[in-house]
Amino acid sequence: MYATFTKQCLGLYNKANELSTLYGVDTGAIIFSSTGNAYSFFHPSMESLLGRYRNPNQPVSSEYSQVIEAQSRDRIRQRNQQLDEILEVNDQIKEKDKRLDEVDDTRPKGWWEEVPVESLDAGQVREWTTWFEAVLARV
Repeated sequence: MYATFTKQCLGLYNKANELSTLYGVDTGAIIFSSTGNAYSFFHPSMESLLGRYRNPNQPVSSEYSQVIEAQSRDRIRQRNQQLDEILEVNDQIKEKDKRLDEVDDTRPKGWWEEVPVESLDAGQVREWTTWFEAVLARV
C-alpha cells in the first residue's frame, strides 16, 4: 500500500511540476498519507501561492516575494535545461549503443569468441592467457 501511495504521490508531484513548467502557472498540492503524514509541493513557494489564493486580484505584496519567486523560477528553468541536456546525451548514447550492437552482430567473430570460456580446461586457460598477453605486449 505504501508503494502505491508513493507512486501516486510522485505522479501528482510530476503533474504539478509539469503544469508550472509548461504553462508558467503557480501550483500547489498537499497530500496526506493513510498514517496522517503530510507531503506537499508548491511552486514557486507556499507563501506566494497561499497569498494569491486568499487575494487573487491583489498583486504580489513585496519585492522580497518577487525576488524569491524569480529565483525559484530561474532555478527550475536551469534544472529543466540541465535535464534536457542530459536526456539529449542519453539519447545519443542509446543511438551509439544501437549502432555498435548492429556492427557487432554483422562483423565476423574471432576464434576466441566462438569458444565458450566455461568449456576451457586449466591448460587451455593458461595457453589463452599467454596468447592474449603476447598480443597486448605488441600493442
